[in-house]
Amino acid sequence: MNRSRLLRPLLWLIVVATAMTALALLANWSAKSEIKRLRDLGQNRLDVYAGSLRNAIERYDALPVVLSTHPDIAALLRNPDDPALRDRINRYLALSNNDTRSTVLYLLDAQGMTVAASNWDTPQSYIGKNYAFRPYFLQAKEGRAGRFYGVGFTTHQPGYFLSYPVRDADKVVGVVVAKINLDAIERDWPNNGERILLADSNGVVFLSTDPALKWRALAPLPDEMLRYIEDTRQYGDRGTFAPLGLAGRERLDAGTERAELEVGGKSRPVLVQRLVLNDLGWQVVVLNDLAPVRLAVRDTLVVAIFALLAVASLLLYWHQSRRRMLDRMNASIELRRTQIALEREVAVRGGELADTQQRLQREAAERQRLEASLRVAHDKLLHAGKLAVLGQMTSAVIRELSQPVAAMRTLAHSLRDVPGLDDGERRQLDGVGEQTGRLVTLVTRLGAYARRSDDRVGPVLLDGAIGNAVALLEAQIRQLQVRLDVDQPDRMLRVSGNLARLEQLLVNLLRNALDAVRTSPQPVIRIAVLRAGPRVQITVCDNGPGIAEAALPVLFEPFAVPDSGRDRLGLGLMTAQAIASDCGGRLSAANRPEGGASFMLELSAVDWRPANG
Repeated sequence: MNRSRLLRPLLWLIVVATAMTALALLANWSAKSEIKRLRDLGQNRLDVYAGSLRNAIERYDALPVVLSTHPDIAALLRNPDDPALRDRINRYLALSNNDTRSTVLYLLDAQGMTVAASNWDTPQSYIGKNYAFRPYFLQAKEGRAGRFYGVGFTTHQPGYFLSYPVRDADKVVGVVVAKINLDAIERDWPNNGERILLADSNGVVFLSTDPALKWRALAPLPDEMLRYIEDTRQYGDRGTFAPLGLAGRERLDAGTERAELEVGGKSRPVLVQRLVLNDLGWQVVVLNDLAPVRLAVRDTLVVAIFALLAVASLLLYWHQSRRRMLDRMNASIELRRTQIALEREVAVRGGELADTQQRLQREAAERQRLEASLRVAHDKLLHAGKLAVLGQMTSAVIRELSQPVAAMRTLAHSLRDVPGLDDGERRQLDGVGEQTGRLVTLVTRLGAYARRSDDRVGPVLLDGAIGNAVALLEAQIRQLQVRLDVDQPDRMLRVSGNLARLEQLLVNLLRNALDAVRTSPQPVIRIAVLRAGPRVQITVCDNGPGIAEAALPVLFEPFAVPDSGRDRLGLGLMTAQAIASDCGGRLSAANRPEGGASFMLELSAVDWRPANG
């Protein structure tokens, strides 16, 4: 006994430690699964963004090449002082710019001076401006196509510059340049809280869905790179670029890392994914908020804790049942010992006078009768105590479940309105709301069934009593795939009785019917309600094996266990008959000619309707 008491705390400690370890492993698995989902989603989006960016630029790749082949272009570079030729080229560039929807098209001579431009007639005309310092001019001057992103020297507007040399024989005599505005790409990026960045070869972010991250550097820039940016005036007068603000970086794979993003004085965990565009010299960066990971871990832990509580409740119930069974066995053994002692005492006194012997025999018979009655009363008391404890446990579990279930339902509806969810995710959240709604209804009905009745008799709506009884056994009916037919023509029919006790009676009858049809290939249970004058007949039929003929006469006696397996505790039908009697009714049983059993409950009809109609 002392050893058992010493081992019990150790056992509980092991159980708690195991449960905590399982929850930790489950949380870790949930976090990894959600991060993997975010990584796959981010990679897909990177591919989409890179494709859209390439498509937008490739539309204009051939534009400078085509313009450089125009014969008047080379003619103007040979005769830059010809006003008619310059006017014709200006209008040609303006028309081409409108047709291609580029930003600006212009022509530079061999020294980088602008001799013609599509914006020649605007206050921000490029004509007369020298761009020999720009990398795209130097690249084209070397005889190859030029590519450069930067802030315009004249307009102070950022853009992507495409250049191509103009040759006269084998000599480069000028450069055709097309400027493209990439702001439309930035506007087309989704505004769902996801941060998308586009950085140049220096690591400077020049496009971003978050304005606070624009013109920042992915990494600190060395002095020689800052001098290059200043010499080429790539970003106008901007000479400093603050770091992006990524701290606590943890590399997950070649293009993915986990970090803390500091923006506006606040820090939040993000998943950083990169895709390098080698052909452009840029890289696309996607910053995904890791808040969904915390939500997924929280939801997983909530479900796991509920599951652990359910298992703990079942184990506690099993432990209590086992203790009661042991107590009953010990009481039976003690009773048997008492009987043996009495028999020995009677045998020792067998030689006494005949009248004394007769008196003792009468007393022994009376004692046996009392002992039998005591056993019946004792078993009834044990069963009643078990039902009371079960009712208390059910009520406690219902009270504990009500608020979390309602909270889960509210959370499901709230999450449905979160921006960025697709239709599939909303349908899943609607399914969660629907299932939690069903759980709320079941918990409410269980609570109503578990409350004690006040034993008052009055008008009871029969349709509601039948509906509640069926709802309480709905899981068993669905598990056994039982076809349940309810034939009740008058849904407003009322009977004299007590609602809670009448529901208990109907639950007992339906449970017996479910036990009876377990082995039936096509189980069917039928509930029929018939008004016969001042009485109402409620019949519960099944297509099971029926009731053994020997059990019919004692079916409603305590502890009568028929061969069919009905009423396994031996008190359910006796309780049902007592409830029927208390309600002024009668309960009877019979076998059906076509097979199966039939229980008929007769109650008094009540011609009564609510005052409001």
